[in-house]
Amino acid sequence: MTNHTRGILLGVVASLLWGTTYVAIRLIYRESDLDPLGITFARFSIGGLALAGALTAQGRGRDLAVFFRGPLPFFWLGLMGIALMGLLGALATKLTAAVNVSLVMNANPIFIVLLSPLIGERLTARRLSGVFLGLAGIALVAVGCEAEGPSFAGSRDLAGILLAAGAALVWAAYTLLGKGVVQRYGGLLTTTVAMLWGTLLLLPFLGAAAWPGALSWQAALYVVYLGVIPTAVAFALWYRALALVDAAALAPTQYLAPIGTAVLAWPLLDERIGLCFIIGLVLVSSGIALTSRPEHPREGATG
Repeated sequence: MTNHTRGILLGVVASLLWGTTYVAIRLIYRESDLDPLGITFARFSIGGLALAGALTAQGRGRDLAVFFRGPLPFFWLGLMGIALMGLLGALATKLTAAVNVSLVMNANPIFIVLLSPLIGERLTARRLSGVFLGLAGIALVAVGCEAEGPSFAGSRDLAGILLAAGAALVWAAYTLLGKGVVQRYGGLLTTTVAMLWGTLLLLPFLGAAAWPGALSWQAALYVVYLGVIPTAVAFALWYRALALVDAAALAPTQYLAPIGTAVLAWPLLDERIGLCFIIGLVLVSSGIALTSRPEHPREGATG
């Protein structure tokens, strides 16, 4: 198996694991009284510690000292891409279907393009067309499908989708702010330290969280799964894949995340998939394809 094939396979697995995130959160809501703040803290504290343990096992434990030596960029990344993104995503999943949140969250390349002029990148006609296509797909899912089944409940869905769009926008800001940090420290270390900072920033607010007296074994299992598999393991696989494959070649594997969510959400959560969701998925995927394609294919191909 070539490195390219191995990298693509790792990207596929990572994206499918990401697709389980919001199904797991919905299952936690079903089995416990944990609120969005508690779920977010549990998710990223478990994920951050798991990644820190993995780095230590690789003999890179000393690298984690950057948490103290150069905290400012990681503070901002933890605030934007961990604390705020996680909290908004968990809130969204309380108000709308997991498939809706997954679709909007995985449209983040569209939001990255919208923000890219802030760091001096050019917004071309092709990328702008992709943005319009993607936003049209999100709008269709948000307001066009209320009669299609139990996934849709009117204004609660709209509020949830708007919160998911806010989470995607914050994640886009995290991505752009983190470009220089990733180039300096590497993606896995950056993500690990950002997760640790994000959970630290959530600590002062935990007194306001709803903590159940005891979690059922099912709820505890879902919480551990959420922190380890789609958070720690998926990120580790993704950055391993990026070491083997160009980002432009790997990006389309993210299209699988909302499909994976839909496959699981139907039997586990009784979320039926209607025509509007399918059309929205096609529009969002087409928009991502337009916004993600390098402007100069030859330059992109040489890495």
